[in-house]
Amino acid sequence: MKREYLSFMCCPECQSQLVVDGEENERQIIETGSIGCVNKECGQTYPIINAVPRFVNNGKYANSFGQQWRSFAKTQLDDSQTKDSQIRWDSEVTWNAEDLVGKTIIEFGSGAGRFIDVVSRLGVKLAIGIDITDAVDASQENLGQRGNCFFIQADFFNLPIKQFSMDFGYSIGVLQHTPNPEEAFYRLVNIVSETGSVALGLYDISLYRRPNRNSLKVVTMDLLWSINAWRCELFRCVTTRLPENTFLRYCKTVVPVLHYLNQIPVIGLIRYVLPSTCYKHMPVEWSMVDTHDTYVTKIVHQYRAKDVFQWFLRGHLYNIVVTNSRAGWVSLVATKDLTMRLQHGKYICKQPYAPGIEGTFSQDVA
Repeated sequence: MKREYLSFMCCPECQSQLVVDGEENERQIIETGSIGCVNKECGQTYPIINAVPRFVNNGKYANSFGQQWRSFAKTQLDDSQTKDSQIRWDSEVTWNAEDLVGKTIIEFGSGAGRFIDVVSRLGVKLAIGIDITDAVDASQENLGQRGNCFFIQADFFNLPIKQFSMDFGYSIGVLQHTPNPEEAFYRLVNIVSETGSVALGLYDISLYRRPNRNSLKVVTMDLLWSINAWRCELFRCVTTRLPENTFLRYCKTVVPVLHYLNQIPVIGLIRYVLPSTCYKHMPVEWSMVDTHDTYVTKIVHQYRAKDVFQWFLRGHLYNIVVTNSRAGWVSLVATKDLTMRLQHGKYICKQPYAPGIEGTFSQDVA
């Protein structure tokens, strides 16, 4: 970390100012040291390891994600094969370089840094990723050399960030794994400035791109999706109780076999007999990481758009837009400033299909 970052940081216990003890390298980065509270009655100190301040020493309810992203650190970063992170950013959050140049932005649940990778290329002054797990080591490995990326290991419910100190704040596909997603969202809102903007993406209760007109075929698909959800939860009764390394080995050895069998008509159905999330048009590591994601995480919430819309209203947000994100996701964007004008054309968009495969994200102008 850099000493200048203390301007927006505070003690998570008493909200007092922090000081840093450690030597800077040639890039003014403190790789190893400590960070402490100036309030003598509090006296808390926290280590800086690998240039990351550590305000927690374990991932609590989210430990599986630390192991996941240490094992699959680069899988979901955009490359020549997939642009899934960029597609999701464009369809769920919509902020572009025009919005973000010279601004500060914070992400709740940065994982291995897939979305920080996207925003750091859009001209932001500083992109901050917060994660409760040691997944921060994966994101630091991937993006730590970029001058506008900074990662913190901390709890969303006990933050070392001052209120109203960030220009933008977002979380994509993370808060549904916390004990209280709505409260975590309000913590995010509170650290965004009064002229800033907030975005949130969560699991949708509806998991697929369902046609609006009912038919026997459509309701049969509804039934099959429900059966698959039941199958998933049945497996989770076991997989969430396994030792962490056991299911990780399963994902690395068994899931690749299921992934390639899934390419074969009829035979591919065997994947439903075992816990797996397999893709036909994505690299095998995506099947491995999403199987781990689906079957190991302890907490899973799902939401309807109107429920999350109410969160935004209770959080005193304005200009609320429910974006046309990919099926399976509820995504909303809003501002904290009532007077801010919206670019309506930005939000009139086609829904993306399979991640990074079936065409690119496109925009229709009304």
